[in-house]
Amino acid sequence: MAESRSSAQKAADRIRFLREELAAPDVQGMLALTAEQQARFDEWSRAQLEALSRAYDVDVSASQKRVSSGMRIVATLGGLAICTALALFFNRYWGYLPTSAQVSMVFALPLLALAATEWVARREAGRYFTGLLALVAMASCILDLAAIGAIFNIASTERALLAWGAFAVAVAYRYGLRLMLALGLGFLMSYASAFYIAQLGYHWLDFWGRPEHFILIGAIVFALPPAIPHRRNEDFPQVYRLAGALAVLISMLSLADWGAASYLTWPAATIERCYEFGGLFVAAGMIWAGIVRGWPEVVNTGAVFFAIFLFTRLYHWLWDWMPKYLFFAVIGAMGVGLVLVFKRIRAGAGEAAA
Repeated sequence: MAESRSSAQKAADRIRFLREELAAPDVQGMLALTAEQQARFDEWSRAQLEALSRAYDVDVSASQKRVSSGMRIVATLGGLAICTALALFFNRYWGYLPTSAQVSMVFALPLLALAATEWVARREAGRYFTGLLALVAMASCILDLAAIGAIFNIASTERALLAWGAFAVAVAYRYGLRLMLALGLGFLMSYASAFYIAQLGYHWLDFWGRPEHFILIGAIVFALPPAIPHRRNEDFPQVYRLAGALAVLISMLSLADWGAASYLTWPAATIERCYEFGGLFVAAGMIWAGIVRGWPEVVNTGAVFFAIFLFTRLYHWLWDWMPKYLFFAVIGAMGVGLVLVFKRIRAGAGEAAA
């Protein structure tokens, strides 16, 4: 039996693919299964899929997977809508409530949302409503600290980011929610940057103006999965790698556009050029590492940012003196060239696998 829902889904996918392949006429002709062997396989595969579906609520058909993807999107949008409603409610009626009622609501709302999340999670394997209520609990936690600060006139500090990040990560690991893990990692990376800025004597909110922090922090997050066991949440390492890659590449992209935010004392134009070329090399390295290690999320992220950095570099080189139609023709030609390069890489990977 599988250890987690993600491993159960992989097992169900393997059985479904095997059934589809064995149903193909050419495979049937090659294997020449007897009627008894075919019947035994059909009975075994049907029993396995039913057991996995009953225990983990996994998708046992392609149509089910499409519906599940839609359900996750709708549940996320519903959670965001409820969070927005809570924020607007607080903004509209908060001033009319006495202090005692405000304090009671501040402490009760996150606890009620967490209790509802736990209650639903014990009755739902698919985690659709669990994810929705977890978002509500996260919004309640954020409003909780903001409201307490307003009620008692407490100065805001970067520790709020730590509290929100720890809350989101704890909820993510408790219920196996990738979106909550991504939010938690975002808060924790922001806290690390804000904490360093505060130690230097600046206001902690100034961390947004120093993107270089996130290059190091993102690299650390990217490298974390091997150090953390994920037997129950096997899809969490993808979230770590994606969050770390985005932090590194977005930071380098912002510095390539505005070099004055760098700690380096070089001229801003020199810093921008360095980060443009650095972003190209880092994105290309992520593509290579993703292909070698089998990380599709890293390959896709690296490819998108490689194209962005390349376009930015070509814009600075060619836009001012080249006719616009020729500029875009060059971009298109380079795009065709990159597709051919990736096609050769893909063919080589296929030959190695064969």
